[in-house]
Amino acid sequence: MGVIDAPWMLGVRAPDRSRAILVVTTDGELAVAVRDAVPRGMAVIRDARADDAGDIAAACLPWPWMVVGSAVSVTPALARVMSRHPVLVSWLGAAPDGLPAHTRHFDRPAALLASIVAACAGNVGGMRLALGSGVELQDGTLMRGAALESLIGAYPHGFALPTHTFRAASDALSRHATGWVAQRDGIAGMTLVQEDRGPQT
Repeated sequence: MGVIDAPWMLGVRAPDRSRAILVVTTDGELAVAVRDAVPRGMAVIRDARADDAGDIAAACLPWPWMVVGSAVSVTPALARVMSRHPVLVSWLGAAPDGLPAHTRHFDRPAALLASIVAACAGNVGGMRLALGSGVELQDGTLMRGAALESLIGAYPHGFALPTHTFRAASDALSRHATGWVAQRDGIAGMTLVQEDRGPQT
């Protein structure tokens, strides 16, 4: 998709395949802070309230890369999105029901924003998020895949999701001989792990 020109989408329900960070709050103040913190062109920031978050999440194709929230309840529609797909979830303050087990919790806005910036700058074995969408390899090759983008952004953390959710990401990693695999880690859940090439001779 390339560089994203519009870094801010207030309550927009128009379907879009750009990498998206959905911020769900009561007043939009946190969404402004996220917009200001995220490097330009890295992701579209979608501002939502609890009652329309599910609809706005559905417009993020194939799903939101990240959901950030504070001081709101989680509707069943949004909970389904976060529990069925590898969505990075970061929550500020008290956690409502409906958040997935891999949610990262923060007590201070500064720590939350720092974690979002770190996710955007993720670099795993030379793989990093490209502007707009996709994952760029050291040689400039661009790999597509929303699950792979999620794994890069979450690393070294992971997802409390079934292995089959990451089949396409595993295939892409293998096809490009990255030396990494999507694998279940006892602590992190499904995450990126360096491939075991066996004993060297």
